[in-house]
This record gives sequence, structure tokens and C-alpha cells, in this order.
Amino acid sequence: MLMAPASAENKSSFSGRPLMYKAGTLTYTKRALALLFLWLFWGDVCFIVMESAMPGLMQLKFKGLGAQNTVVGLFMATIPGLINMICNPVISFKSDRYRSRWGRRIPFIFFTMPFLVACIYALGYGDQGGRWLQQHVAALSARYAPQAVAITVVGILFALFSFFNTFVNSVFWYLFNDVVPEHLLARFMAWFRLIGIGSAGLYQLFVFKHADSHLNDILLGIGTLYLFGFGLMCLKVKEGQYPPPPENVGHKGGVIPTIRTYAKECFSISHYWYMFLVSMGVAMGASTALFGLYFAQSLGLSLGMIGKLGFAYSVSSAVVMPLTGWLADRYHPIRVVRAGLIAQLLIAPIGLIWLFWHPAPNVIFYVMLSMTVCLNAPVNTLVWVMDPPLFMRIFPRVCYGQFCSANSMCRSFAGMIGGFLVGVYLDVLTRHFGALKAYCMLPFWSLTFYALTIVCFFAFFRSWKRYGGDDAYAAPIPAESDQAIQVPGIPREV
Repeated sequence: MLMAPASAENKSSFSGRPLMYKAGTLTYTKRALALLFLWLFWGDVCFIVMESAMPGLMQLKFKGLGAQNTVVGLFMATIPGLINMICNPVISFKSDRYRSRWGRRIPFIFFTMPFLVACIYALGYGDQGGRWLQQHVAALSARYAPQAVAITVVGILFALFSFFNTFVNSVFWYLFNDVVPEHLLARFMAWFRLIGIGSAGLYQLFVFKHADSHLNDILLGIGTLYLFGFGLMCLKVKEGQYPPPPENVGHKGGVIPTIRTYAKECFSISHYWYMFLVSMGVAMGASTALFGLYFAQSLGLSLGMIGKLGFAYSVSSAVVMPLTGWLADRYHPIRVVRAGLIAQLLIAPIGLIWLFWHPAPNVIFYVMLSMTVCLNAPVNTLVWVMDPPLFMRIFPRVCYGQFCSANSMCRSFAGMIGGFLVGVYLDVLTRHFGALKAYCMLPFWSLTFYALTIVCFFAFFRSWKRYGGDDAYAAPIPAESDQAIQVPGIPREV
């Protein structure tokens, strides 16, 4: 057993007993803490390999079927974003208030896992299934081309995958806040991201280059690794005991009171709205990443080169990640994120060089490699400190999951709109300037939203100062009356 309920304070090694680490009702010896980290890191490997592989594989799948950018944005950004925006708050809200002998997080992950894996397996053969349906269903064969039916079937399967993946993406990140000692969270998340990035990098280096010829085999392998690897983590990590769920939720019953409580707790204070707007701005600016693979291919880079760039990005991020964790602990995550957002805005215009310079693919590869290692990866690593280290410091702890879900809902809405609109943006530009120049204009989109994001972040920073800042920050919650909600000050902490 990794852990047991605790009733005593931490014991120092000077007292003659092993040093104990606490997280809620859980206590760990050094060995138990190491085992906890080991299983969480292993789960991260399986999760990140799946998460990093699926977008690229599905982009290749849709491109192979001849889908337009607008269609790709619809199926890969808009529909998944809509699913996440609707489901994430419900899952997070229920998870915060769920109580079972297996905990409040792991059941949501474990019992939806088989369905998610089934969707991964099915995506490998979705285009073949679509063509079979077009040939054997009279209503389809009379009205739709095989290509259109195949694209639709793959899109539906990806939507189902996104639905079941929402359960994992909604809850997995909350688990750390429940089982990892608070004073180790920032460093744990730094190493957690480091290992995940390293796993994604190795996939990019050794596996992605074979995606054109072995796409279905890769999907089968990813699904199997996820089923057994991530499932094993769920069995090995144990949650502690939680206090009863808030009394103001659940006793009235019904959907409307639940929605009203959720909305009041998450959206009635401007302090959190500033943070939500920051997340939306980052998501809108980063929507261009959905078409990064197509952009690189339009410049003449092979999948092997693109995989090497992904690996270099991972290595550079992994090197910087421990430093960002230390900086977040030392100077507070809010300052690290602020520096990252400013740097992100400053380096975005560099991507416009491809509008005016068209060297050989090998030259493009080495220039992109230098930009990735020296600029993009380190800057993005600073911004990543926002989720979850900054969220862990600013959201109310007792209902942390639902505030994260509110942020995720806003971010998903922005990604949902952004992914589709970037696809439209590219298709319109392609008709006027050609595909290459259209992709080279993507930085204009990012620049616009990164600038708006910084404005919102400075408003959030000032609000954070008003609520106590470094020395006395207390996460604000709605007061009992609407009038009290509007009165500035430092309310009680959840």
C-alpha cells in the first residue's frame, strides 16, 4: 500500500521516526512518496504519448482523405472544444463532490478508459468503414462520394474519442492536487512535465516518421499502451479521504440549482474572469498549432524532419522545465507566466520570415531547429507554468476541480472558435495567395491574440495584488448576498 490515513503532524527524522510527507489525510514515507511519483510519472508517459500522437496522426488521416482546412478545424478543434466545454464542467463539478472507496478522481478515469481505447482502435479503420458504408447503404451511395462519407465517419469517431478523453483530461490533473504534498507540487509538476515531454519527444523522433506507412499500427500500439499502462497507474495510486461535499450543493437536487451554484461560484467574481480571459487568449493564439504540420510540409520538410523538430522541442523544454519549476516556487508562478507571455508576443513576428525567404528544405530545417531550441520551447515552458502551478495557487482548494473546469470551459470555447476560424482564414488566404503564403501568414493571427492576452493578464495581476498578493493571498469566493459579491476587499478563503 502506498499510503495510509494520517492523524498526526509530520515527523522529522530528528525525532527518531521516518520523515513523513502529508497531503490531506494521506501520509508518505520517502519510499512511499517515491513510489507515488513513479506511478504518476508512468501514467504520464502513457497519457502524453497518446495525447501527443493523436493530433498528428489525425491530421495525416484527414489530409490523406483530402479534407479542407475548414473541415479539419471543425472536426479537430470545434467539435472537441464544444464537447469539452459542455462536459468538462459537469465532470469536474461531480468529481469534486463524488465520494467512493476508490476516491473521487480515479473512478472517472478508470471506467471510461475501455471506451476511449476502443475509439483509438476504431480510428485506424474509420476511413475503410466509411467507404464500406457508402458502398452498401443505398441512401449514402446515391448522394455522397466515398471520400465525404469516410471523412464524416472518421470525424464522428474522433468526436467520440474526444468525449471519453474529456473524462481523463478533466480529472487526471486534479488528482495531483489531492495526493501530492502541497509544498512539492510545483517541483513535482516540473518533473512531471519533463518526463511527459521526454516521452512525446521520443515518439516524435522514432515513431512519427513512420506515420504515413504504418498509421493504423501506431494507433493500435498507442491504444494498447494506454489501456494497460495508464490502467495500471489507476490501480496503484490510492486517494485519501475527503471532507463531505459542500452542503449548498446537492440537497436541492436538479440540474438548474447545480448550474446556478456552479455559475455563482465560478463566474461572479471579476478576479477569476481575468484569468479565464487569459486562458482564452492563449488558446486563440495557439489555434494555429493545429495546422503546424501542414505548414511544415508546405515548406518541404519531411515527416522525419518534422519528427526531429518535435524531439528537439521536447529536449529543450525538458532542460528548461526544472528551472521553471524552481522559478515558480521562488518567485511565484504568476511572475513566471507574465514573463513567458511577454516573450511569446516578442518572438511571434519571427515566424513571418518565411513570407520573404524561401531557402532549401535543409536550410529551413536548421533555422527552425535553432528557433525551436533557443526561443519557442523555453518561452512556451514559461507559459506552461500557468496550468496547473498557477491555478493551484489562485483557485479555491476545496472546489479546485470546478474552477479548473470553468477555466477549461472558457479555453475550450476559445479553441473551438479559434480552430474553426483559423481553418477558414487559411482557406480564404489560400484562394488568394496560395497554400504556402497562407500558412506563412499564421503569425499575424497569433500576434493579435497574444497582445490581447497580455492586457488581460496585467488586469489579473493587479487583482491578485488586491487580494493579498505574495504575503496574504486568499482565494476569493462569492459572499452570501449579491451586494456583498460586488464589494471589493479580501473575502474569506474556501
